[in-house]
Amino acid sequence: AIAIILVAVAVYTTTQYKNSLTQAKNPSQSETPSQAETETEPVVDTIAAIDFTLKDLNGKEVALSDYKGKKIYVNFWTTWCKYCIYELPYIEQLYKDNKDTDLVVLTVDLQEKASEVSKFMTDNKYSFPVLLDTKGEVANQYGVQSIPLSLLIDKDFNVISAHEGYMESYEMLKEFVDQQQNDK
Repeated sequence: AIAIILVAVAVYTTTQYKNSLTQAKNPSQSETPSQAETETEPVVDTIAAIDFTLKDLNGKEVALSDYKGKKIYVNFWTTWCKYCIYELPYIEQLYKDNKDTDLVVLTVDLQEKASEVSKFMTDNKYSFPVLLDTKGEVANQYGVQSIPLSLLIDKDFNVISAHEGYMESYEMLKEFVDQQQNDK
């Protein structure tokens, strides 16, 4: 009788363990991967933005501090990242909608050749600014561990919010950039 009970407990425990692993990998059947991967993690306290200077696709040096006094949206991405590619049309729209506002849209391509990025931009008819972090140094300074990663920098040159994962819609991106400093 004790052996049967132990076998039953072992089977039950093993089944529960396997179910918990499956649940951890797939939080729910109705939840899409994009929902699981696009949670905004607001920065608890404002953090001073780290200045950097990178070249754009035309070889011109651009410093983040050139835009002090403006709200700055920065997105780290690559041409091979499928989630980056999903959100780039929204970034293009954001760029076009804010050309004449105090919002600056900058993207930072990580460790790719200028020729590859330039061809990608032309092929996809994107016009937003791209800065080239060819050695990944700026990504390291900002602690980028996965892409896409979006940062919002306020007019006082503080990072006030970060979003790891892609933006699922233009509305989601707009909501992110419309945050105010006190909405940490």
